[in-house]
Amino acid sequence: MYSPPSCAGVNFAMNKINLLFKAFLLLAIYCSASLAGPNFKKERVKLPSFVKICRRNDPNLDVCARKSLLALKDFLDYGIPELFIPPITPLVVPEIRMDQDSGAVYLHSIFKNITINGLDDFTLNELHIDPEKMRFTLGMGVPKIAMDAKYVLKGKIMMMPLMGEGDFKANFTDVELNTLITAERYKKHGRVFAKVKDVKVEYTLGKTELHFSNLFNGDEALGERMNMFLNENWDSLSDELRPLMERSIAELVRASTVKIFDTYSFDDLLPE
Repeated sequence: MYSPPSCAGVNFAMNKINLLFKAFLLLAIYCSASLAGPNFKKERVKLPSFVKICRRNDPNLDVCARKSLLALKDFLDYGIPELFIPPITPLVVPEIRMDQDSGAVYLHSIFKNITINGLDDFTLNELHIDPEKMRFTLGMGVPKIAMDAKYVLKGKIMMMPLMGEGDFKANFTDVELNTLITAERYKKHGRVFAKVKDVKVEYTLGKTELHFSNLFNGDEALGERMNMFLNENWDSLSDELRPLMERSIAELVRASTVKIFDTYSFDDLLPE
């Protein structure tokens, strides 16, 4: 006879699912950023004329950098390929695969045609540049993000099968992302460049609402029950997967930052 899993076991499984979908949101954002931008050749490339240049000896460097970043807001709708920033209204990601093979959750999923709205309403919570120590700190917040995608999902939660193929919708509130980039100077082609040494990322997300259409081959009763179950357990957080996810996101941030640092010299980005 089938015995349903215990509440403790179900909560443990849902912790993992919730973190996976939160990580999926952030990975979608960073995957697009890391893929954006032109394929520059080795010749010297100048920063776009609309980018406000700040000088590293300026005692009000952080104030200048903040104004420079916020001045780019109007350009973000269309993207800034010179800075490897894709259009963000909406942000479109062709595909992301997300797999979990260990523990109480076994899932294999593909999300395609991912559309993310709300990123243009970001708030710059913190921006600090230390040219001597080559440390760059950025904190951003977004009040609400809406996501739509096509999904294919197959796996198990505890002993319960979970599968479906259809439309995926999600809403995330109070998204906070803090990034610390540490770099070092080096010379290339007779000029001083910056090289990424380390990237650390920390994130928090508020309320999460998820909905999968056509779960269990279109069984509406089972599908709605599972969607309700997912949303009722959105706040059952666990730290088990957080270090892994933050390291994965940090690698995507690193890839995007390396493109900028390889394209523009340190004196171009932050002259004396």
